[in-house]
Amino acid sequence: MLRRTSMKLFKPLSLSVILVLMIGCSSEKTPSQVYDEYNTKVINGINFNDDKAYYSKRKRDEVESKFPEYMKKMDKSREEVIEFYLNFSRELAKCKELGLVSEVINGEEAILKYSQKDICGNAINTEERQLIRMINEGGWKIDDIEISL
Repeated sequence: MLRRTSMKLFKPLSLSVILVLMIGCSSEKTPSQVYDEYNTKVINGINFNDDKAYYSKRKRDEVESKFPEYMKKMDKSREEVIEFYLNFSRELAKCKELGLVSEVINGEEAILKYSQKDICGNAINTEERQLIRMINEGGWKIDDIEISL
């Protein structure tokens, strides 16, 4: 009798373990989930190191190479340029309500299309959109953002 009870408990338990393992293995976030998470963090006030972590190596290198130019044009230190960028991004993101239009994944590249609506009263009578190119570098990273205001 003890043996039968053990087997009855073992079967549901083993099925539960298999189910948990299957779910755990497929937990990689989609590109749109990563971008939505990033956008929420920008709105809430992300720091520069966390912000950079969402971008591809290529994009990070591109941004780093442009810092001297921005510093000169703005007559600001590196830290001041970073602060300006983070504040500008935050204010822009706070005023936009995004809606995913499409997500196309082709191997290690994804293209996201979002519609965006102004929610701060700055609306222009044109369609606003975002086009985001992402690549998988051990997780989905933003490689390019095109914003049409």
